[in-house]
Amino acid sequence: MKNKAPTLKLKDGFWKEGPGGKKRNEKSGGRSGKLDGRPGKSDGRPEKAGERNRKSRTEPPGAAVRRLKYFLAVMMILVVGLGLEYFWNLPVLSQKNRGVAEISLDHAASDGFERTEKGLLLTADQGTISIGLNGTYVDRFVYQFDYDHLLNAKIYVCYYNAYGEADPDQDLLIEDRNNKLADRSSVRIGKRVETIILSLDKSQLGEAGTREEAAAEPLYITGFQVRNVPAFNWCRVGFFWVILGLGSFFWLFRGYLARHLEMGFLVVCLAVGSLTICAMPANKVGFDEETHLYRAMGLASFPSGMNINQTVFSLMVPNLDSWPENQPGSAMEQKALRDYLNENGNYKTGEIHLEPQIPAGTIPAYLGQALVLKLCKGFHVPWGIMLTLGRFGNLFCYAALMYFAIRKTPVGKVIMTVIGLMPTSLFLACTYSYDPWVTGWIYLGTACLLKEILTPEKAITWKSWLFILLCFLLGCAAKAVYAPMVLIGLLLPAKKFDRREKKIIMRAGFLVLLAGLLASFVLPVLIAPSATGDIRGGETSEAGQMTYILGHFWGYLKMLFANIIPAMPKMLFGRDIFSVQGHLADSPFTWLAMGLSAYAVITDTRSSAGRGLGGWQKLWIFLMLGGSALLVWTSMYIAYTEPGRMVIAGVQGRYYLPILFLFYMLFNSRLIIARIKNIWYHTGVLAVSSGLLLATLWQTVIVPMCM
Repeated sequence: MKNKAPTLKLKDGFWKEGPGGKKRNEKSGGRSGKLDGRPGKSDGRPEKAGERNRKSRTEPPGAAVRRLKYFLAVMMILVVGLGLEYFWNLPVLSQKNRGVAEISLDHAASDGFERTEKGLLLTADQGTISIGLNGTYVDRFVYQFDYDHLLNAKIYVCYYNAYGEADPDQDLLIEDRNNKLADRSSVRIGKRVETIILSLDKSQLGEAGTREEAAAEPLYITGFQVRNVPAFNWCRVGFFWVILGLGSFFWLFRGYLARHLEMGFLVVCLAVGSLTICAMPANKVGFDEETHLYRAMGLASFPSGMNINQTVFSLMVPNLDSWPENQPGSAMEQKALRDYLNENGNYKTGEIHLEPQIPAGTIPAYLGQALVLKLCKGFHVPWGIMLTLGRFGNLFCYAALMYFAIRKTPVGKVIMTVIGLMPTSLFLACTYSYDPWVTGWIYLGTACLLKEILTPEKAITWKSWLFILLCFLLGCAAKAVYAPMVLIGLLLPAKKFDRREKKIIMRAGFLVLLAGLLASFVLPVLIAPSATGDIRGGETSEAGQMTYILGHFWGYLKMLFANIIPAMPKMLFGRDIFSVQGHLADSPFTWLAMGLSAYAVITDTRSSAGRGLGGWQKLWIFLMLGGSALLVWTSMYIAYTEPGRMVIAGVQGRYYLPILFLFYMLFNSRLIIARIKNIWYHTGVLAVSSGLLLATLWQTVIVPMCM
């Protein structure tokens, strides 16, 4: 005989279980909004799972307070940023002579110029124009010109000092370089001025190789303005907002950043990177940016090819219209350039038809940039704006790859973060380039490989092995000189393989990938070297260089090491690797970058795997990194250096970025233990990295180009 189910007798208004396990409510006759403590409907019908979860979810303590705190922080950032912009404009707002004052050419004293109906024509080899202002406050001085070349001028400003005296011995000298497309120049002074002297020299017009042509072009100065106009500057306000926003983020989320350093990297990278892209001019600023833009546009125009006009084409080849040494020098000049590109750029029905031949290995590296450009074409975005937006595709890819690399690596998280947020690294990510793609994938592959190497007790899966190979393939396909790093996979301990066949196949896979990458790079040069190399290097010849290498191999090795060794300090721990920003000014804070990187290498000894790299493992990694460095220098010797020269040309610090993380890990020792909590360690490193980036941005982009 079966036992009956127990009956639970409870007080009125509560459920009690009767025979058969059926439940009913004494007061409601079996109908209620709750069944056994679970939410239900008043008519007894069961609720949907999502609705039940929403009702049963309890809000954690203090959630409302945190939301209020975040809201107040956002409001504070917005209000304080706007307040700082107001205070920035106070010197102009406090002046009585606000507005735009036109200065007649008749009131200017000139020497070397001839007065014409069109303006003042430069007739002598050197000419000066002097404008007396008698202590007038000048926020911005604008001079207008008509000239079909690169105008390089010098401006001398005699201003009143703190004692109210105009001292000619303390003249402010301004070197002013103007784009060929410009018709006016705006120069910030911000002082009470006695006189302004505009000096022009025909021998300094144009650029090297075009001086005679530039001197032959007629140059007219057509007008002058003094602009004392308060201006709302979005780049400046954005700068204030980013500083305040990152400071608030570091403080409010310091506990989260102690556990998730990669999220801190992502926020800093996207915040500062986005501001950098918006502040930079729609012009060539990066390393070989015209070539990378050409390829990205070609990929975005596949399969029909590009139909562009001369305005668009001028940014895809080196020419005077986009000469990188003559950048816009103010927000006014940037706007004029972008308006010109927006009005005249035709990237759909232009008269120039191009079907770019993009090297197959580099195609994946341009996918992010090409995707944004493709979307812009679909939405008919004007060319000047489209040029800027396309750079975001590179930034987003770099930020995502580095985020996952920092998250994945069991060692050196701080070191990788510091390298990823150096001025050179972020600048490359904010331009058209494939370097960030190469660095990102190699770092991600390295992170996955280190995780496998440092956890010998856990067998490696086929999925992990294939992903590591894919990372190195995508990273090295565009630049096969880093192929030797693939052999770091041979450090996988024997215990990682649960079967002998698996061990053979996986190790063979690393060797096959290395052979394939080297074949794409070395074989073409060995079998059929080109009669010419990179024409930017001069009279280069791949065939000529191969003759020197094969005919004088030991002499070549001696010359190779004589070039590499002296360059190592600046390439691995100096200005070239940290501070160079293409055609913009270098970061003036190399000393801070060096100190931060040294601090990271010394103190970042934590390992989530419980162990670090051993001595023989570091030795093998050093050899593979050395092999990559040798290939970097050899490639530039063959392609970029004239035959017979003993100095290898064209090698830049950015070529060391993909190997820099593992190189720094060679000096990382667990003998030194940093007894500092992650809540302050991670937050401090991120704060210093952000300060370095923002100070560099202010000095090299916002002040000289956006004011």
